[in-house]
Amino acid sequence: MIIFFLIFFLLLYSLGNNKNGVYIIIISLYCVSFFSQFLVARDVVYRDLFSIFNLFFSFINIFLIVYPWSYANVQFLHVKNNSFFIFLKRILYTVLLINLLLNIGILVVVFTFIPNIAEFKAEQAFLKLYDQIPYFANIFRYAYVSQNLGYFAIPIFFYELSNGNWKRAKIAIIFASSSLISGIAFYSRAQIFTFVMVFISYFFLVKNCLPSIIRISTLKYLKLFSIVIISFFILITFLRFSEMSYYGERIPSTSIIQNPILYSLVDYASQGFSNGFIQLERYDESKFLHGEQLFRDIYQILNFFGFISWDANDSQDKIDIAYDYDGGAFNGYTTPLVFNLGYFFAFVVSLIYFLLVRKFVKGKTIINLESSLKIIVFLFIPIVSIFYVGYPMLYFPLLFLLFVRILFFIFIFLKHIKF
Repeated sequence: MIIFFLIFFLLLYSLGNNKNGVYIIIISLYCVSFFSQFLVARDVVYRDLFSIFNLFFSFINIFLIVYPWSYANVQFLHVKNNSFFIFLKRILYTVLLINLLLNIGILVVVFTFIPNIAEFKAEQAFLKLYDQIPYFANIFRYAYVSQNLGYFAIPIFFYELSNGNWKRAKIAIIFASSSLISGIAFYSRAQIFTFVMVFISYFFLVKNCLPSIIRISTLKYLKLFSIVIISFFILITFLRFSEMSYYGERIPSTSIIQNPILYSLVDYASQGFSNGFIQLERYDESKFLHGEQLFRDIYQILNFFGFISWDANDSQDKIDIAYDYDGGAFNGYTTPLVFNLGYFFAFVVSLIYFLLVRKFVKGKTIINLESSLKIIVFLFIPIVSIFYVGYPMLYFPLLFLLFVRILFFIFIFLKHIKF
């Protein structure tokens, strides 16, 4: 595995633009994730040629979601349609203001009623609040579904910075923080990690659009911001696993790292490759999920509004059985795709992603803001893929963009009608 990965890594590095910041960040994430598994004694056993096929298939799919970012060479951000941009901002900022207030409220409620992180995560104590606080269940579900809309304010933030509009940039970053506060309110290390890495990656994607003074200043604040958030990330880890005295008993005796807190961090980063490969080795037709994992959030929304009959517990049972009751662990990018779509369509989805991202960034030194909004959510996929497949994270943001676009067309149509 090490030899194959080194060849794969060198191939990625040599074929792509090694001066491309966002591309290097994504490759570095994979390197850290891959080599971390050897610090916590994660063992992978290869059985036959099919094991080699699974390994190559995993690398091919990862290549398809990583390599297109090597084409990025953004030098200038611009607004193609100013009327749509203003219309979008009004709706987006209204929604994000609501999200910001709701997420702050959830954060206060959770920190007040469930200060124990281990209880919140392991025992799902937040379910008790559904009965204690009126309408909390609906608020919590809405906050969960809409948690990624704040990312749309990040391209707006950098666009305003590129034009020297500090006041507007500050407003944008405040609204963008709604997604980060959501992660803190949910005690979600994954959400916090994703926000930080997407923000940093996007900065390196568009840094050449910023005047040199602003770029240097932004980088300085970005370093400070990263230190604060990483410290909070580590604090959440410490508070969670220091309450789980039994966790230390799970550490293999062969693990180089024996400290429970440090082990949990490295184990967190390294699960994707080994778990994913082990599950892929066990896969057969009886484990095929027919997209249950990928479309779970959509099913939940449709069921909430009465369009379909779907049960969350039944859905979770199907997933648990397929993964031999280890579905809660990180299984990387390729394995969940195969379990939900099969080998062929897993490859097709990765190929479509490759073609879309290449279309967005290849040869585009000038990027319009409308495309940039799509680019930032597509960044989710390679960044979270060391943990899991991130396509469900795209549904609501992309539907929101479509909804705003339809509203804009209706607005323009009505504006030009003479009554």
